[in-house]
Amino acid sequence: MAHLAGRVLWAGLAWLSLVAPVWATDTIQGQIVKVVGGDTVTLIDAQQREHQLRLAFIDAPVPGQPFADEAQSALSAMVLGRQVKAQVRGMDRNGIAAVEVVEPHGHVVNLELVRRGLAWRDYFDEQNHSDREQYQAALSEAQRARQGLWSQDRVEAPRDFRARVSQYTRWWLYAVAGLACFTFVGLVFSIYDRRISAWLERQDEITKASAEAYRQARMQAEAEQAERDRTREIANQEMDRLAAERRRRESV
Repeated sequence: MAHLAGRVLWAGLAWLSLVAPVWATDTIQGQIVKVVGGDTVTLIDAQQREHQLRLAFIDAPVPGQPFADEAQSALSAMVLGRQVKAQVRGMDRNGIAAVEVVEPHGHVVNLELVRRGLAWRDYFDEQNHSDREQYQAALSEAQRARQGLWSQDRVEAPRDFRARVSQYTRWWLYAVAGLACFTFVGLVFSIYDRRISAWLERQDEITKASAEAYRQARMQAEAEQAERDRTREIANQEMDRLAAERRRRESV
């Protein structure tokens, strides 16, 4: 059992020794063929393999935010159609490689975007102390010079903007869903209301027909009773006449 545990431990350490350095040392070289927003690119390497990459340690303005177009334009101007080196620094929450891109003149694109005030510094656990100082210095430089984002009186971090838009979208979807449910319920009630109204009308017609039939039957019964009473009265009168005639004859 101890031998098996030792093997598992050594296997785990070997796996870590192989995987952990990949994020820190792996480099992808190729041509940038697509730029999405201010922090996502597509690279084609020498083997014609496509890599979707996200710029590490930064968060660029998203569509709807000030300077979103400027960030995408600046990134495109630096890398689109050019041969670059992408140094893998980790993986983002969507499983996309997070990289630092070095353009042909040797500039780190991520750092340059922060220095120009076109990206917000993002905090990655994988970033070492030296890199943190570089990015913080670039951010402070952009803030002092009021470059890009920092020229505004009020600056909102892209992640906060996304969260706010997501919340608004959620509430909008709830409102739309509520309105749809209300409309559906109203439609159902409208359909059933027409059916109920039609059923009530039929019941009213049936009730009226029954009342009329009862009235006709009662009138006929009363007429028949009156006829019987008249016949009985005539019979009684005839019997009285015959009795009086018999008494008269007997008295003679």
